[in-house]
Amino acid sequence: MSAFPASTIKDIAESVGIPNLKDDVANSLAQDVEYRIHEIVQEAMKFMRHGKRTKLTVDDINNALRVRNVEPLYGFSSADPMRFRRTTVGTGATGTSDVYYVEDEELDFETILSTPLPKVPLEVTYTAHWLAIEGVQPAIPQNPTPVDAKTDLLNKRIKLDPTAQPVIPGIKSNTHNNANTNGINPSNGNLNNTSNGDGAEIKPLVKHVLSKELQMYYERITSAVLSHDEVLRATGISSLQNDPGLHQLLPYFVQLVAEKVTQNTRNLPVLVAMMAMVRALLDNDNLFIEPYLHQLMPTILTCVVGKRLGESPAQEDHWSLRSTATDIIILICNKYGNSYHTLQPRVTRTLLRAFLDPEKPLTTHYGAILGLSRMGNEVFKTLVVPNLKTYSSVIEPDSNRSALDQDDDEFMEVENDHSEKPINPIRRNEVAHCLEALMTGLRALIKNETAKAGIVTKPEQSIEDVREPLSQAIGPVLAKTVLRDPGIEQQIPGIIAVIECCS
Repeated sequence: MSAFPASTIKDIAESVGIPNLKDDVANSLAQDVEYRIHEIVQEAMKFMRHGKRTKLTVDDINNALRVRNVEPLYGFSSADPMRFRRTTVGTGATGTSDVYYVEDEELDFETILSTPLPKVPLEVTYTAHWLAIEGVQPAIPQNPTPVDAKTDLLNKRIKLDPTAQPVIPGIKSNTHNNANTNGINPSNGNLNNTSNGDGAEIKPLVKHVLSKELQMYYERITSAVLSHDEVLRATGISSLQNDPGLHQLLPYFVQLVAEKVTQNTRNLPVLVAMMAMVRALLDNDNLFIEPYLHQLMPTILTCVVGKRLGESPAQEDHWSLRSTATDIIILICNKYGNSYHTLQPRVTRTLLRAFLDPEKPLTTHYGAILGLSRMGNEVFKTLVVPNLKTYSSVIEPDSNRSALDQDDDEFMEVENDHSEKPINPIRRNEVAHCLEALMTGLRALIKNETAKAGIVTKPEQSIEDVREPLSQAIGPVLAKTVLRDPGIEQQIPGIIAVIECCS
């Protein structure tokens, strides 16, 4: 027997156009209605409990209906309590029953028309603003002002140290009196005070606490990376490259790299080990290294364009170190260039400045040329190629002494009859490496420009036609070396593009 009488179901059926509903059908529908209502009420009570309330509201019922994919009951949500009235329907012959309904309030139509319309609710919108640009906080309404930041910092310090006295600029602090009253000497270096007798704030020291395991790991890794044992060093680099739990040690590794490179510019094995450590940290996908790029970039650039790397440049292979550091620079620019749009232009500007400075040694020029050539063909075409004619005099072995390094006393003087004399072997080696770096960039550029021009089966110009213009554009030494390459006859369009860059 359902709590809902079958007569109510029949009345509802008649209201929707279904007369003479059978008793067994009405009883079955009454039982199903009771089950559905219990289900809705139980679901609504969940919303009530989650809302920290003890009274069931119409909104809870509507939310329960939405969960059950039933259209909610609109028009019954009101802040005023519902008032139900009772009436009796039916006749003595058919039986009477009580029906409850909500009494509708009579409203004055003129009053409704004269009432002002409510304000249109604002739609939810999202806006973005720069919290900081390259470490500088822009002065916009969304960001706190410096005064607010100082106030928040002072309030935090006062909460940490209730005895601290706030320092107001221009007013001398009474820390001496308070300290003497409490029996504390303000000159004893107590870090709990936020100000001294002169009204200057003292920033409390905050230590970064590392677990004993992390400290032991840091010591073992640093000793392994700097070890002369190749197997031990490879193991340490592999751990830095794959270990996911190095977040807390990352700032210490970055600081170690900066210190070792600064203090060991004459120790080539240490520099090589530090660049291997940087590459391993960059290859570790579990580390968030972006906040430390501003500390790593000067260190890496030092290994690219440093004046002297290693104790004996003639015997040690510092060229490989510069090549490795250049690859790391390119990796950083490709990986983080989209996030930091000024990263690659600043690196390119630094390398170009080192390349165009005639007072820099050839070792610096080599690193700058290598970096600019690996930045891409467009960078090499725009920045390096137009300056090759001026720079060619530096790398020409048979040029006069004014084109060479004036500070190197070991160079052989050039006689008035222009007889060829052997120059310093170190200088010859440096010139050869610079020439090799330039030729690598030129070959890649010529090949790329030829591919842009399309496949040329029969060039319109020959090698002899472009020999003199190319020599005037990039210098005789580079032009002669370019035209010696095998298959250069099929790359005439690329050579013409190089000539046009210098015109």
